[in-house]
Amino acid sequence: MAPSSSSDVRIDRLVLDMPGRSAEEARRIALLVAEGLAAADGLPQVGDLPTLRVAIEADRNSDSATLARHIVAATLRDLARTA
Repeated sequence: MAPSSSSDVRIDRLVLDMPGRSAEEARRIALLVAEGLAAADGLPQVGDLPTLRVAIEADRNSDSATLARHIVAATLRDLARTA
């Protein structure tokens, strides 16, 4: 991840390993994650990160929106630690 300006964050690649989920559902979750990160206020200025790996424990029955919120929260938490 690299900021493209003082308030923009650019994600060059987002990979989700989602066992038990269809490709269509994984795409839907990835879009929700991107929207959640875009809507996040106060993203820390972390500079250029080659890789940020986030792992979450989720119930297999979690809906897409809940899963996306967990991924966004974990990502923001790890970004804040990196800043």
